[in-house]
Amino acid sequence: MSAFRGIATGFLQAKIRNTEANDALKANTLARVGETLIGETIPNAVEAEKVRRTNYDMLSSEFTPNFAEVADKSGFTLNDDTMKVLREKLKEGNLDKKALENANFQTDFNTRYNTRVKSAEEKYNPILQKIGIDNIGGLGFNTVEALVKPTTTTAKDTMADTVTQTPIKFDSMQLSDYLTPTGIGVALDSNKFAKAAQSVRGFDQLIKIDPVTKEAVVTLGNRGIEFTALRDVTQEYLPQFGTGKEGEASLPAALSFADKVLKERTEDIIFGVRTASGRQEGMVSLVADSKTPDVMKAGNTFSNSFLTSFPNALSQKKYIATNIKELPTLAQQQLFAQKFPEGIKFSDGTDAKIFLLQITGLSR
Repeated sequence: MSAFRGIATGFLQAKIRNTEANDALKANTLARVGETLIGETIPNAVEAEKVRRTNYDMLSSEFTPNFAEVADKSGFTLNDDTMKVLREKLKEGNLDKKALENANFQTDFNTRYNTRVKSAEEKYNPILQKIGIDNIGGLGFNTVEALVKPTTTTAKDTMADTVTQTPIKFDSMQLSDYLTPTGIGVALDSNKFAKAAQSVRGFDQLIKIDPVTKEAVVTLGNRGIEFTALRDVTQEYLPQFGTGKEGEASLPAALSFADKVLKERTEDIIFGVRTASGRQEGMVSLVADSKTPDVMKAGNTFSNSFLTSFPNALSQKKYIATNIKELPTLAQQQLFAQKFPEGIKFSDGTDAKIFLLQITGLSR
C-alpha cells in the first residue's frame, strides 16, 4: 500500500504541476491574443473605419450622397487603392446622375457600419471579457444610430377591414447600373467613319466611294484590325468632340485625335518616341537602316532600358501580358501584337511576337 500511495502521490503532484503549466500556457496565450487585439487588430479596424468614413464623406461632397452609398456598398471606399479603381471606372463611363438622384436604397452607410461593429463585437468580446475588458466599444468603436428602413408598405381597407402589405422595391447598389460606357452617348455612323478614315494611315488606298450610291466601299485585307482599332478609339473620344445628332461636325477632329492616341498606345510604346530632349527608348532597340542611314528601324533585341527594368524572361512576359490587357479593346491589343517586330527573343529564347500573337488570340 505504501508503494501504491507513493505512486499515487507522485502522479497527483505531476498532474498538479501539469495543470499549473497548462493554466500558465493558457494565460500566456490569452495575454498574447489580448495584446494583439488591443494593440493591433482593433486599432487597425478603427482606423480602417475612419478611412472608409472619410472616403465616403469626400464622395458624398464631390458627387452626391447616393453616389457615395453605391460606392461604399461596392467596397470602393475601403482605402486609397479601391478609390483609385473607382476613379478609373468613372473614366470608362458617364455617371447617370438622374437615376442616382431618384434611387431608393435598402441600406445606408450607418446601417452597414453597425453591422460591421456587431460582427466585430461577436468575434472579439468573449476574449476581451476574459482579460477584463467589458466590451469593444471602450476601444474606439462607436455605434451610430441608423434608421432601419421598412421593407413593406401597409395599406388598410376600412370597408373590407383588411390590411395589405406590399414589398417596397429598392434600387440597385451596383455601380455598373449607374454608368453609361463612354462613347455610347454619341453614335458613330460606320459609313461616315469610313469616309473620314480615308484621310489617315493610308486608308484612302483601301476605301473607295461608290459613284452611284455615294457609300464607302471598304476593302481592308490584312488591315482590318487596324481599321477596327482606329474606329474603337474614335468612338472613345467622339463624345468630347461631337456636336449635333451624330457628331458630324467634329468627326474628322475626333478621328485625327484618335489616330495620334492609337499611335501612342502601340508604335510609340514599342519603338519609342522622339522628344525635345532626344529620343525616348521604347521596348525594342533601334538601328540605322543600311540603305537610308538617317532612318532608324527595329533591331533584333529588346532595348537596353527594357532589359534593365526586366532582366529575365518571366518579368518580361509578365510586363507585356499585363500592359497589353490594359488596352481598352481587343482590336487595339491585337494591333499592338501586329505592330511588334519579328525576330526579337525573350531572355529564355522564346519569340516575343509569337507570344503576343498567342495572348491576343491571333495565333495558337
